[in-house]
Amino acid sequence: MTGRILEEFITSQQLHILNEKCDSTTFRNRIGASNIDLTLITNHLLHRISRWEISDQESSSDHSTIKYVINQSTSHAKPVNLQDVCYITTENLAKFQVNLLQTVRTRLCKQTHDNSAEELDDALCTRLTEDMAIEKHIDDFSYDLRVACNKSFKTQRASKRLTPHKSVPWWTEELTIMRKRTNTLRRRYQRTRNNEELREKHKIQYYAGKAIYAATIKKEKTRSWKEYCNITSSKNPWNEVYKLAAGKRNTCTQITTLRKPDRSLMADIKETLCLVLDYFTPTHNLHDDNDYRKQVRAQAQKPVCTAEDRAFTIKEIRNAIQSMDNKKAPGEDGITSNIYKQTFQTFPKFITAMYNGCLSYGVFPKRWKRAKIIPIVKPGKENSNEVSKYRPISLLNVAGKVLE
Repeated sequence: MTGRILEEFITSQQLHILNEKCDSTTFRNRIGASNIDLTLITNHLLHRISRWEISDQESSSDHSTIKYVINQSTSHAKPVNLQDVCYITTENLAKFQVNLLQTVRTRLCKQTHDNSAEELDDALCTRLTEDMAIEKHIDDFSYDLRVACNKSFKTQRASKRLTPHKSVPWWTEELTIMRKRTNTLRRRYQRTRNNEELREKHKIQYYAGKAIYAATIKKEKTRSWKEYCNITSSKNPWNEVYKLAAGKRNTCTQITTLRKPDRSLMADIKETLCLVLDYFTPTHNLHDDNDYRKQVRAQAQKPVCTAEDRAFTIKEIRNAIQSMDNKKAPGEDGITSNIYKQTFQTFPKFITAMYNGCLSYGVFPKRWKRAKIIPIVKPGKENSNEVSKYRPISLLNVAGKVLE
């Protein structure tokens, strides 16, 4: 149980275990030896650590000395992050439009600021209709969107804590001061050894301060709990206590150790994620097709002999984009419905031509096929070690949803 708690903590904080395979062990005494000491590292330092090893020199302890090298950062590359970016778009949509125009203008080698949005829109349309490289144009435009978003919006990642200095809701500044004072009294009591009378005096002061500190904590917990019980939304009569009791509070899913098909446990988080991914997206085998799938596959491979589909109009594309819910989570590119709506207002002709190109050439861009998969634990399966405890939620890119 303790191992599971530690594993969930490491995963939730986006930490990495730096330990490598070694002939030596981190702990050794008369009873035995084991690798119970872990070296944890953040994403920011992961690319700067090298030469991790267990020293063979005496450490005057049952625990061996662990050595590693922290290299100087010589590049400005962004730190590795396993979480996708989420743009905060409550403001700066006007700034985004300006940055998007500038980014597209730079890519088209139009250095002057005299080019209006309509002229850039026409230039993009011309480039798109001159060749059949639909996916390349979509990739280039998607890159422009990401660059403009990074310049315009703040980003929020799931790993960031909104209250880094407040681990529990009932903690106060007064408790912080009292904790420091209690620790000071404890250290003074422990370090007084040669004078019994003075030691006894410091002991009494320490236990008195500790009792006041404990009583204040209890008082703040009670006050915080009463406030929590009284929280009620004006839109929803059911309060937070009901949600907690009914298990309806949203919590972040943590990937824990799972069992392999041979019933053995996974060795690390990478192996666990591979198992989950294989379970969510199994490899399709043509030999397993039934008659219906074979018929559909054969029909899809036949040349299309019907008349050309009617091209999309700007109005149709506008209506499709405007129907997108602004509250829906974005896909792996982080582009929200709000951002895409603003983009269409800036380049309506190009985006319409982009979808018409997909329709004419029968292309569904690979970029829009990618999904961000969120594993959700099924009710009652929280303590299971089976991969079937999860069900996937796929978040698709907004641009791909419009084409669908």
